[in-house]
Amino acid sequence: MENRILNELEKIQKEISIYERKGLDSSSLKIFIKNFKEFIKLNEDIFNELKPIPFEEKLLIIEKFLEDKKAFPTIGSVIEFANNKLDLGFKDQKESRKVTISRIIGRIKSKPELKDKLKKAVLEIRNEKVHTIKSSKTKKEVISAETFSKWADIIKNI
Repeated sequence: MENRILNELEKIQKEISIYERKGLDSSSLKIFIKNFKEFIKLNEDIFNELKPIPFEEKLLIIEKFLEDKKAFPTIGSVIEFANNKLDLGFKDQKESRKVTISRIIGRIKSKPELKDKLKKAVLEIRNEKVHTIKSSKTKKEVISAETFSKWADIIKNI
């Protein structure tokens, strides 16, 4: 329904473009279309939140988060996160990043309450990285803060 209305509005905007050349001010229509697109986007987010996400999909999201090299540049940083924030007690491993992440996912499968602990940890890290007051942040710190902000927004809804 919303997409049909949006298409009609954009069609009208194109049709009146000939009058813009003659002095018609259609800036209000352009702003309205932009706001309507944002409204549709926000409502899609609200409706998606109402649909329950299956546990397996939640695990896939967590796996993608742990695989993000901007958030966790090394396998050591993944292990450190698992130990310090999820209390998993992993030792330094010789296994690959993929094996380590699958072990973490396996633990979350067996103890679903770890998912909530992970959500809390991501929000804490995001707040720590975003709200630390520093006169100048390095590019790496800014990227890390942005990455955790993105993931916090995604993970808070799972």
